Amino acid sequence: MTSDPLQGRPALDSFDRPEAAEPRLLDTLFELPRVRVLLLVLAAVSLIVLADSTTQRNVSLGILYMIPIALGSLAFGRLEIIALALVCSVLREHLGPYSWEPHALTRLLSTFVTFGMVGLLLGEIARNRRMQLSYLRDIRVESLRRKAAEEQMRMVVESSPAAIVTADAEGLIELANRAAHSLLEVGPGGLLGRNIGEFLPAMGDLQDRRGTFEYRTTTTCRGKRAGGEQFLASVWFTSFATRDGRKLAAIFTDNSEDLRDQQESNLESLLRSTRVLVGSVSHEIRNVCAAIAVVHANLGRIPGVTENADYAALSTLAHGLSRLATVELQSANENDLATLKLGGLLEEFRIVLQPALSASEIELELRGVDDLPMVIGDHHSLLQVFLNLARNSLRAMENAPVRRITVEASVEKSHALVRFNDSGPGPAHPERMFRAFQEGADSVGLGLFVSRSLVRASGGELYHEPSPAGCTMCVRLRIAAGQDQTARLISPEIHA
Repeated sequence: MTSDPLQGRPALDSFDRPEAAEPRLLDTLFELPRVRVLLLVLAAVSLIVLADSTTQRNVSLGILYMIPIALGSLAFGRLEIIALALVCSVLREHLGPYSWEPHALTRLLSTFVTFGMVGLLLGEIARNRRMQLSYLRDIRVESLRRKAAEEQMRMVVESSPAAIVTADAEGLIELANRAAHSLLEVGPGGLLGRNIGEFLPAMGDLQDRRGTFEYRTTTTCRGKRAGGEQFLASVWFTSFATRDGRKLAAIFTDNSEDLRDQQESNLESLLRSTRVLVGSVSHEIRNVCAAIAVVHANLGRIPGVTENADYAALSTLAHGLSRLATVELQSANENDLATLKLGGLLEEFRIVLQPALSASEIELELRGVDDLPMVIGDHHSLLQVFLNLARNSLRAMENAPVRRITVEASVEKSHALVRFNDSGPGPAHPERMFRAFQEGADSVGLGLFVSRSLVRASGGELYHEPSPAGCTMCVRLRIAAGQDQTARLISPEIHA
């Protein structure tokens, strides 16, 4: 008998053994069809009647009627067995050596009771045996199904790329797949019997808390390989009760590489956004420097002003700001941009924003997001722009009677347009929306200023569209297929 490598117990039970599936010889009699049993009973009764009628009158063959009664009990019901016993009793009395002589009624009644009791007893035995055979068949079928399900589960566990372990109430590992041995750098079978706290300390702490509390959650914790190397583990775990006590099952993966990739991606996105912001601020500083230079030149025409110390300080300030403005970080390079699926980006936007919408009881409706083309841009930057537009709408609708955000995507010629419309009161001064450091803003007043810079860095444009109700902001992006990726879109801030 083989053993289960995952669970350390016999792979076959008693119902799966070949000898248990072989039927006994007499069991085939209990499976005879009803019609065939009826024919056998009629044939047996006919032969007994024929034999009894041709023998000497002083010899009785009535005992042979037990044969058809026994055959009938295999398939007949109780009333049918009683009827057969009555028929056989009458035939025995009629063909017996003392046919219908004195005391015939007593003999007939005694024979009927005997035949009937024997038939009913054999019928119950046959009925119980059929139930046992049916029950055994069901057990065999269920056992085979269970064995197949266990085998499938065993294959799933063993082929899973994620590490899977189970531990008992003492924290000792009872099951571990190949991925767990590989991740923890332990040889095959080396995890069995070792404490889970050696590799996942957080799981060991949970096992120390005895009680009936059930765990069914996820966590990110520190893991440790057999060689002492630590890694970041994402763990999905649950506790469950068994006859041997509470146990813990955990599925975990090494997320160290994912964390590094995520942090690098976030850093790149932050640097890209910072580069765009610094470039935009540098542009504004150059405008201020140009104005200061004009004022400085005009003041220089006044006699005697050039000798004034404040005039010289103004010149120094203007040159310093000018040098600062020349240290401009470039906007996003075309090589930094990529083609992305606009529909997928909008679905990700919905997922990220949905908790805030549910908390504020605001309805979000996405229109036209199916079959959108690929567009050119930076994924993280555009997602931040969409979220910033939605948060502006959330603040604008705090006191609105109807709170709804409608995001509608469409394609016009060579561009994809995404319009964000809310049911708020609308902007009081739309011509000032994209100015930096606006008064009355929740933060520093750079949200729309930076958002427009990010969209423009992706070769698109962000602008306000007049609408009969609420506020409508439009993001225009370039479609990737067949577009000149070096083109820049220049649009006014306010479209009539």
